[in-house]
Amino acid sequence: MFIAVNAHLDRQFEFVKSQWFNDGYFTGLDVEKDLLTGDNDGSGVFTIPQHPVRRRLHGVERFVTTRGGAYCFLPSLSALRWLADLGS
Repeated sequence: MFIAVNAHLDRQFEFVKSQWFNDGYFTGLDVEKDLLTGDNDGSGVFTIPQHPVRRRLHGVERFVTTRGGAYCFLPSLSALRWLADLGS
């Protein structure tokens, strides 16, 4: 189960999902996908930063399978205030 509460869907959740999970270029790792949450298909590589030599895992399989998803929107604070004032 994963829940994220964001103020701007495109600039926050969608950015993290596309850039951090599925595109290692953002973190300087070329086209690597996140080991746990990335959309791995068995042909990927995952780098574990270690000192003095990093370790690379090849043939990373899918670890998490998405069974469903939903975008649920909460009202803004101004909308909640407006709703609260309706009773007055």
